[in-house]
Amino acid sequence: MTLLENEAKLVKRLCARILEAEEEKRKILDLGCGSGKLAVYLSEETGYDVTGVDPSRERIEKAREKSSSVTFEVQPADETAFADSTFDVVVSLKSWHEMVNPKAALRESMRLLTEGGKIYIIDWVGGVGHTKKYFTMETRAHAKKYFTMERLREMLSEAGFTYIRIELNIEGELMLAEGQK
Repeated sequence: MTLLENEAKLVKRLCARILEAEEEKRKILDLGCGSGKLAVYLSEETGYDVTGVDPSRERIEKAREKSSSVTFEVQPADETAFADSTFDVVVSLKSWHEMVNPKAALRESMRLLTEGGKIYIIDWVGGVGHTKKYFTMETRAHAKKYFTMERLREMLSEAGFTYIRIELNIEGELMLAEGQK
């Protein structure tokens, strides 16, 4: 699966952190998976059981065309049909700013994670001038929905996550946020 230049290093870092865990087999949930790029990448790189959810049936159908080894389901991020403590890891790639209710999605992530499970969110950084060539007029229109590092840290903490850390990509336009249940 091909990653965009601006996200590749953070996604590889995220993947390495997942692989660092001592468990043999982990279950990963990709919230707001869109067309499935991150879910497929993590499945291929880790060999772990990956499930992707997105509220858009059209995006899920596209995702299913990319991989038969990943489970893709039409579900909202803030209220899934999964049982408590189903996943060891929750991830999201450049979709957190599109969540209808990001606070509820964080609470849902906390519910879905096993004890000690982790959440990893890669998203655009709010309050940063976005002038790179890969930004279109459409993505600039979304800029008002992007979270600052401080706001995302606060939301993770309010949802009950601990050991929170947030780092930027080299360009300073994307962040990787991590928290533990």
